[in-house]
Amino acid sequence: MNKVRVTILGKQYLIMGTEPDEYIQKVGLYVDKKLRQVEELGDSKLSTLMVAVLGATNVADDYFKERDRATNLKGKTLALEKQLREFNQKISNLENKIEKLTEEKSNLKMQLVRSETELGQARNPQR
Repeated sequence: MNKVRVTILGKQYLIMGTEPDEYIQKVGLYVDKKLRQVEELGDSKLSTLMVAVLGATNVADDYFKERDRATNLKGKTLALEKQLREFNQKISNLENKIEKLTEEKSNLKMQLVRSETELGQARNPQR
């Protein structure tokens, strides 16, 4: 368990968590930034509690927007993965067709050679 001192609105808080110290500091700085934005934009008569509530509301707003964005990205990712599977299947089908056509071409070449040989023999029968 990590114990990290962070400063939020000029006051020191000891935060404990399992995350690395740098992460906990980053979270503390984010909360401080959000609360300072509320202070700057709000009425100077706002109590610390009101600043905290409005700041928490802003953080929740950020959270929900990012969660929705992540959900949308996940949906797009799933759609792209499905499309990729379909393309890979098409590629596989085309590769099979190419293989069959190559084999057919080879068979036709051999038939042509046999036919030309037979034609040559028919034109010049051996005596």
